[in-house]
Amino acid sequence: MRGQPAIIALLLALMCLVRFGLSAFAYAAPEALMAELGAPLAANPQMSYVVRVWAVRDMVIALLVLLARPAWLPALLIGCIAIDCTDILSAWLSGRAGQFSPKDTMGLMGTAVAALVPETLALLLLRRRAGQTVKSD
Repeated sequence: MRGQPAIIALLLALMCLVRFGLSAFAYAAPEALMAELGAPLAANPQMSYVVRVWAVRDMVIALLVLLARPAWLPALLIGCIAIDCTDILSAWLSGRAGQFSPKDTMGLMGTAVAALVPETLALLLLRRRAGQTVKSD
């Protein structure tokens, strides 16, 4: 994220804050997160392990984006977008299968959308900026 214009840095920081903040909470208190998302521990005894595995993944991704060189950002953001789109699809499919209430399904989708929007905007701005740089050369 180094060397980016303020708006891109702000979008990336927002995405990293959402991703890292939720993940840190999930890692520290998986049972609380699961209850909030409508998947209480009593119904899913193995889920605290799965939640922690997911949480570490997202914390590492956030740190990679924060520490990335400019040339690496587009690829990292494409990966983040793919992850968040599959998270949204997974939540939607789980809701359709009756595994979550409509409210809980929207909550699951909302967490992915909260990271998806700023990272997508940042990628679009990066691409636009790269296109302008190429045209001016």
